[in-house]
Amino acid sequence: MLDKEIFFELKWLMARSELSNSAKRGGMTYQRPRSGRIDHLHSRASGIQLGLRALQSEEMTGWLSGLDLDLFKVNQSNEKLDMSHLPDIGLHYKEFVCQPLSTTVHTALEFMNRHSSRRPVIFKNDFWYFKNIIDTHIDSLEQMHSNDLLIMSLPYFENFTYHHDMDQILKHCCENGIPVMLDLIWMPLINNVKKLEHTDCVELVSHSMTKVLPLSGIKGGFCLHRRPVPEHYDLYPLGNKVGYHVSLQYLHDKGYWHVRDSVKPLQKKWCGILDLPVHDMVMIAEIPKGHFLEGQSLHEQRIPDSKLLNLIPFYENDELITRYMRDKGYLT
Repeated sequence: MLDKEIFFELKWLMARSELSNSAKRGGMTYQRPRSGRIDHLHSRASGIQLGLRALQSEEMTGWLSGLDLDLFKVNQSNEKLDMSHLPDIGLHYKEFVCQPLSTTVHTALEFMNRHSSRRPVIFKNDFWYFKNIIDTHIDSLEQMHSNDLLIMSLPYFENFTYHHDMDQILKHCCENGIPVMLDLIWMPLINNVKKLEHTDCVELVSHSMTKVLPLSGIKGGFCLHRRPVPEHYDLYPLGNKVGYHVSLQYLHDKGYWHVRDSVKPLQKKWCGILDLPVHDMVMIAEIPKGHFLEGQSLHEQRIPDSKLLNLIPFYENDELITRYMRDKGYLT
């Protein structure tokens, strides 16, 4: 078992590794050291656990690098998603039309604009994407009214599991005519997928693949619209065809659960080394009360009482930090 001092040694190693290897950096500036200056490295080492991006494994970055993209052909294409690739979560996929996803936030704004007479609501501690554009944050389904619309992540951003009231929330929306947008961005990374019991209220499903594929600058994925498709969506799909094409290629070549299943051994390894329970979502672990890692939550800046550890830096630097710990005698 490690202690806090060793943990911070590893964080410095991981920050230096990101600086020297661009394949271990995220697509956004906050996900990498700004330079090799000691204050910039210190800043990255201090915050390396914050947030959660796609794992940049050698296998997946190699697969992406090897794709032969004919941009003209992709632009002219009208590729169709084989919805049998998607998990069965109780949605009747034949009732939906699939189009390329532009961005999750843009899709949410389009949804809100379509229902401009309604009050948009989200549940407290949902995805910060939605918190930035929606003012009304509720604690319980009783706070939703018939003139509202709901945008919700599934699994739920707060803890990356199903919201404890999920079925009751959807039932309430069905009974009160409340349209719902579900965001499935984390779905390919969880183990226990459940079938929802009440889905007639779901009008829109956004599914970015950028937490599976390291494509944060391209925004790949797809969007499911309940039939009949609204005219402005049909005429102006606003989709990112490149990201959509890559996402479909991933489903064809690798399968929906490939990244999840490929990292399970690493999750088990590092949860064992850090003495942490294994979480249902494969990129994180739970931090028990009193553990030396309290205060290192990936949600630290947004959900103060969160107890979830980001394991992606350990996966990306597995060989390096394992060798370091053995050399130091921390591991036998």
